[in-house]
Amino acid sequence: MSDHRSQAARSPQDIVGGLALILIALLALYLVNHLPASGRVGFASGTAPRLFAYGLVGLGAMVMITGWMKEGPHIERFSFRGIIAILGSVVLFALMIRTFGLAVSGIPMVLLAGTAARDIRWKEALVFAIALTAFCGFLFPIALGQPIPLWPQF
Repeated sequence: MSDHRSQAARSPQDIVGGLALILIALLALYLVNHLPASGRVGFASGTAPRLFAYGLVGLGAMVMITGWMKEGPHIERFSFRGIIAILGSVVLFALMIRTFGLAVSGIPMVLLAGTAARDIRWKEALVFAIALTAFCGFLFPIALGQPIPLWPQF
C-alpha cells in the first residue's frame, strides 16, 4: 500500500490564498496591457504595475508551495459577516465625512468595522477607534494638508 498523505495538500488555506494572489496578479497584468511598458527614459506608466504584478505572482507561488510542504490551517466556512461589516463601515464613513467631519465619523466607522470579528471586545475597540481617529485627525488634515473636514460643519 502506498501512502497518499505526502501528495495531499497539507495547508489548503495557503494553497487557495496563493492561487488567489496569482489570479489577482494576472487580472492586473490584463488590465495594464494597454499601458506602455517602457519609454524613452526607461520607465513608463505601465512599468510599475507590471513589476508589482509579477512580484505578486512570485509571492502567490511561494505561498502555494509552502501550502504543499508545511502543515497549516484548513479552509474555514465562508461568512458574509466580515464583508458586510467592512463595506458597511466604508459606506458609513463616506456618508458621514462631509457633514460630520473626521473627528465624529471616524469612531463609528472603526466600531462598525470591528464587528467583522466574532469576538470583539467593545472597550478595546472603542479605545482603538478613538486613538485611530485622533491619529488620522492629525495625519491627514494637519500633517499632510489634505482637505478633509475635521469637525462638523453645521
